[in-house]
Amino acid sequence: MSENRELAALLSRVERLEKENRRLKRGALAFLLLIASVGLMAQTRQTPPTSSQRQKGRAPAPAPGGPTAVEAQGFILKDSNGHVRAELGLTGSAPSLKFKDEDGSALVTLALNSDAPGGPLLLLSDPQHHASVALSVLEHAGPQLSLTGERADIQVHMAVAPDGTTLELSDKDGFTTSIGNGVVPKNGQAKQTTAASIVLYGKQRRVLWSVP
Repeated sequence: MSENRELAALLSRVERLEKENRRLKRGALAFLLLIASVGLMAQTRQTPPTSSQRQKGRAPAPAPGGPTAVEAQGFILKDSNGHVRAELGLTGSAPSLKFKDEDGSALVTLALNSDAPGGPLLLLSDPQHHASVALSVLEHAGPQLSLTGERADIQVHMAVAPDGTTLELSDKDGFTTSIGNGVVPKNGQAKQTTAASIVLYGKQRRVLWSVP
């Protein structure tokens, strides 16, 4: 009987030790999981890198390739119907840019004068090429502005030349008024006028009246 009691007590003690061992293992596993969770939370809560830090760590963008200039002797722009509406090219040795209507008439021309005197000029025209506006700055001639009506003899011309300024108005009957600097014949001689001068011309540019 005593042996059975001792055996039962021994088995009870072994079972109790096994239970305590299992509890210790569970506690150790829970502790390890807690440590791992704290580490992960600390990593996720770290301050994100600044833009300068990201740029330092980023590889430089590759330089763009391909040509940086297009070379040609002319460019033509066409609309959906195949009509040439703009043209960039050379007139002689001087460049010119033309904008055209559907009939191919150049209504706007921006160019450099290929002949002497050299300089830039701008020409605006109606589709019939009757009325026009011409603006130029030619060498040794200064800036000039001309307005022409549907008749070529109806004009307004303004010029700022090296020797003075001039404004001229012409009508369809051949009469012209000139204001400003110029040269007018008087008593068989050429007289230099001033910016305060007014000269009235008749047909064939005959002087009708002048002052001073």
